[in-house]
Order: sequence, then structure tokens, then C-alpha cells
Amino acid sequence: MKRKYVAVGIILLFVGASLTPAIVQSRDSPSLPTILSAQKTDMGLSILPGRGFALDSIIQLSWNASETEEPLEPGGAPRSINITVTYHVLVSTFIGKFILRYCLLTHQYVTVSLGIGDIPSWCTASLSNHELRYLITGNESSQLITLTVAVDEHAPAYGLCRVPIHASVDTLHGPFGFLPFINEYNLTSFLYFQPGYFAHIVVIPENDSMAVIPNESSYLRIFITNAGNARTVVSGSIVRIPPGDWITMITDQIMLDVNMTSVAYLFVVPPVNFNGTDTIIISFTPYKADDQSQHGEPVYVLIRVIYEP
Repeated sequence: MKRKYVAVGIILLFVGASLTPAIVQSRDSPSLPTILSAQKTDMGLSILPGRGFALDSIIQLSWNASETEEPLEPGGAPRSINITVTYHVLVSTFIGKFILRYCLLTHQYVTVSLGIGDIPSWCTASLSNHELRYLITGNESSQLITLTVAVDEHAPAYGLCRVPIHASVDTLHGPFGFLPFINEYNLTSFLYFQPGYFAHIVVIPENDSMAVIPNESSYLRIFITNAGNARTVVSGSIVRIPPGDWITMITDQIMLDVNMTSVAYLFVVPPVNFNGTDTIIISFTPYKADDQSQHGEPVYVLIRVIYEP
């Protein structure tokens, strides 16, 4: 019975206000930033100015900013980021207090809907939950969701993965469904991730063997393609040569843009007494061109050297 009286009282206040608009004075709502930043926490916060007598929603999305700073490994394990979703209502009018009282007595709640906007084709993202329910109490209430993000091998090292998180609340109507008690609300916050360096080279010699002549120079071409995601320096070195007085040289460095192919040369001069078959092992190691502390694993190539008089 008490709930019924509160609801009827609110309706009468609405009707009375609509009949005497001259007594209602407009006022500006305080202006708040759409994004607040702390040292290690980003917070999306928006407040809409009051519309009529209904309560206004406030949604905050916050997360630990340091968890987005470490580059994501292309093709690596997904990263999980905890996002705190905080909701409460803003009571800005006298009638709003009656509306809040009614919501408390009848245990009204709103549903915050969550979703992910457009992201790059080389990025995947998902949320652990797409709907959260909040009781209307007038106080802040927080719940956790988890954002999971990963980038594939096509992610550019100098690109940026922007993940928009949408949060919204639909209008909540009062008794009989024709008076809005809580206004609709929409918010979008952005998380940014940097893909890391993906070192990947394809090494193909023109042949897996060399026909040589003792005490004479021979060479073999080796084609190297940068299949990674950043400009790469490829360093070549000779790992093994046959015993004896061999002279061997390899192209020591090649600069490759993404998807670029270039040629390294292996030169050999066998000793005068060489006869038969032996092996030379060479390696090629990719380094990020502008930060050679980042590198991939060496690629080894075995070449047979043959002299058959």
C-alpha cells in the first residue's frame, strides 16, 4: 500500500508540474570531462544534463592503464584486462527524490548493456559479460568484467589496436509505463594496444648444394623475404666450415621492408687439396631495424659443397 501511495504521489507531482511550468526554473548541470586519467587508471565518465524530472544515469568504466602499455605479441597468448563498471543515478530535482524513494521501495533495477565497437581486422576482442544489473539505490555500485584482446601475425608493429567499449542504459518507466523515471544513457570508452615486433624471415637458397673447384671462387645466391610486421635487418654469419684452409664469406647484413625480398651471397674458395663432399652451415637472424634489442630466432641453412673431378 505504501508503494502505491508513493507512485500516485509522484504521478500527481508530474501532473502538477506540467500544469504550472512557470514555477520551474531551468538550471545548468555541472560540466564534467568525458574521460578522466589518473597515473595508472583511465576512467570514462559522462553525465547528461537533467531531462525533466527523471533521474539521470552515471556510468564509469575504469581499468589499470599499465596493463595496456606492454605491447601485444602478434600471434601470442591473449591478454585479459579487468574493467570496473560503476553505476549510480543523479538526483537533481525535488521530484527526483520521490522517484528514488519509489525505486528503493519497489527494488527497481537497470540493466547496463556492454559491447565492443569496430576493431582492426588483425585484432580480436571479447567481453566476459554483456549485461550487468544494478539496483537503484542512489549510491555507487561497481561490478567487474574482463576484456580479452589478442593480435595476429598480420598486426603492424607501428599500428595501434583501438578497442571501443560501449555501455548503455535504456529508459526506465514508472507505473503504467508512460512516465520516464530514469533516462536512457550511452557511453563509449577506448582502450589502446600496441602490437609488438613479429620477427619472421623466409630463407630459400637457389640450391642446396654448390659445385666447387679447389682454389677457385664459387658463389651461391640465397633469397630472404621479410614476412614479419616491421622493417628488419637480417644478419648473416657462417656457423660451420669444413676443416682445412677454406675461405668463406657471407653477406653480413640486409635491410628489408615488410614483404620485401633480397639476396644474400655465399662465397667459398676450397683448399687446393679438397676432394669429395662436405657441408657449410650458415645462419640468418632478424632484428627490428629501429630497435635491434628486439630480434627473432636464427634461421639455419645447410649447404653441401661438392667437387668431383
